[in-house]
Formats: sequence, structure tokens, C-alpha cells
Amino acid sequence: MQIWLDTTDIPLIEKAMKMGVLYGVTTNPSIVAQDKLPLEDLINALLKIQKGPIAVQVTASDAKTIILQAEALRQFSDRIVVKIPLTEDGLVAIYALSGKKIPTMATAVFDVNQVLLAAKAEASYIAPYYSKICEADIDGIEAIRSMLGLLRRYGFSSQLLAASLHSPEQVKELAEMGAHAVTLKEDVFKGLIENNPLTLQSIHRFDQDWNSAKKRRGL
Repeated sequence: MQIWLDTTDIPLIEKAMKMGVLYGVTTNPSIVAQDKLPLEDLINALLKIQKGPIAVQVTASDAKTIILQAEALRQFSDRIVVKIPLTEDGLVAIYALSGKKIPTMATAVFDVNQVLLAAKAEASYIAPYYSKICEADIDGIEAIRSMLGLLRRYGFSSQLLAASLHSPEQVKELAEMGAHAVTLKEDVFKGLIENNPLTLQSIHRFDQDWNSAKKRRGL
């Protein structure tokens, strides 16, 4: 399962890179608006700091302008994946961009029908908002299973990237279901990589045993 970070925090991205767990970075207008750098500088910084794809979301709502923005974003790098909210115009743009070999990520997805439409339009990634689905009194696990089942049943090439996660437990749930990818906010990622208490207990025992025997054994 691919692990993406949903952030523009350079030190956090560097940490994930050094661990060898980072696949790519996702952003959205809300995240970009909070960053001090202009969009152009921010994209270049994210491209420089890591080697994977970067998902950047369009701000237009009509298909024609979405396509123009997508083409402008791809001028930065062939590692740019264009995020497009799954609306009627969004579908038109996704399908047109697929014909231009521009990878897209259909975002703000909440149900199986949307996944079907995005896959038919040849979106590279489809991003359901997992926690928001659960909060809407919908069985989130069953919803994701249905989405994954649809993609596999019909042999679609689109990959499911689960977004809007609230806990490492949800990462586990999605991994067990076979989700292709997740994108994580800072707090969820830090919770995921936090040292397991049982691992720390084992290390403490190793240290005690070694210290008690080190007069007899060298290293």
C-alpha cells in the first residue's frame, strides 16, 4: 500500500523520505492557502525534496478552465498528478486529460457510483474521504470494500487512495481491505510511526541483559 502525506510540511516530508516509507505528497487549496510560499515556489520545493508524485488540486469549477489549469500544472513536472473534485464538469475534464496522458486524481468521493464514474473516465487515482463517509452514518469499511470490489471486478486501472483519515487504526483497516494507497495528515502519520510500547519494553530487556553480561562478552 502506498503511503502519501497530505501536507506541505518540508521537515515532515524529509522524515518520511529518510524512513523509506513515502510514496508521494497530496495537497489541496486549503493546505496551500496556509503555506507561506507562493504556489509556484511551493510546487518546486515539494518536487525537490522528494522523488515521488505530487497531487495538486485545480481551483476552477468548469471543465474548460480545469483542463487549462491541469495543463499549466503539468508544465512544472511529469510527476504532477492533477486533483479534480468529482463533479459533472470534473468528469468531463478527467476524461479529456486522460486522452492527453495527464494523470488525475478524482477527489471528494463518497460513494460507489462516483467511483464507477471516475474509473470510467479513466482517473489515475480515486480519493474517497474515509472518515467523512463514516461520519455520515455509513458503514465506512463496507463502502471501501465495495469500491475496491468494483475496481477489481471490472479490471479498472484506477487506484483507490483513501483520504481524510483520523487515526492509525483507520490506516490498518484500509491496509487489511487492500486499499491501493492512503494519504495522511501529520498527526496520523506521527501516530503511525510512534514507537510500539512492547518494542520499547523488548529493547529495555535487551539492554539489561547485555549490561549484565558485557564484562564477559565484547562487541
